[in-house]
Amino acid sequence: MSISGRSHLYRALVALIGAVAIGTGTVGDAPSTYWRCEVAPPAIAANVRGRLLILPGVGNTRFHLAGFVARAAQQLPSFDVEVRPWGTAFLTMRNLRAYERNVATAERIAAEIADWRRAHPTEPFYLVGYSGGGGIATLVVAALPADVSVDRLILVAPAIAPDYPFALNALPHVREFAVNYASERDLQVGWGTLTFGTIDRKNTLSAGAIGFASTDPRLLQYRWTRADEPFGHRGNHLAYLNPRWQAAKLLPALHPDVGPQDLVARWAKVCEEPS
Repeated sequence: MSISGRSHLYRALVALIGAVAIGTGTVGDAPSTYWRCEVAPPAIAANVRGRLLILPGVGNTRFHLAGFVARAAQQLPSFDVEVRPWGTAFLTMRNLRAYERNVATAERIAAEIADWRRAHPTEPFYLVGYSGGGGIATLVVAALPADVSVDRLILVAPAIAPDYPFALNALPHVREFAVNYASERDLQVGWGTLTFGTIDRKNTLSAGAIGFASTDPRLLQYRWTRADEPFGHRGNHLAYLNPRWQAAKLLPALHPDVGPQDLVARWAKVCEEPS
């Protein structure tokens, strides 16, 4: 279905749900007891030094990412792990719509990354953006100088337009690969961005809902399916924070020893229903 067709579907959904809040969804969608889910997160990367920078959602708070930060820091004990707010705490609409300020903030973060990269030319730098932070992370990478790259760019439900020129603007500044996690069930980056706009000022279903319109092989796109449910992810926005799903699908993308082929193979593993 085309973006236009999906837009009509989401407009119909808006008419049906009316005043449903943007915060709809729960973190703790527990896996079904009827399924066997073998979750084997990557081993601890004890001897690899680097930096992990995480940009939070439009609420610009750290507490909702605390579990993910703890799990990532445990997996990457020699990394410098930081959560960087990029807007004003709790002012979600203001942060989403402050395009000029967001571009300027992205440029400042890009300058900081450039300084770090020149001081640490061989150490890995991983940039993660969640929701609105995924949109900002994309702008950050696009703003890097021509001779500067991050190693991995991980976008979780990014609130940026699907037709953003990702392969042209962002991928040239990524050494290894980029990942985009998307779910068409995610109202915040579907109905929400269609109604209130994306980080790049477009009223559309975002890349966090339907993926980027890019086929570049270095952009790995993970699209939610019903196979994610037993891992605790039912397609909504906050379900990305479920620790069981993160261990199976997200944290492997942040392990230095996991390359793109291995990552895709891990994504393909599903829970088995007992016979």
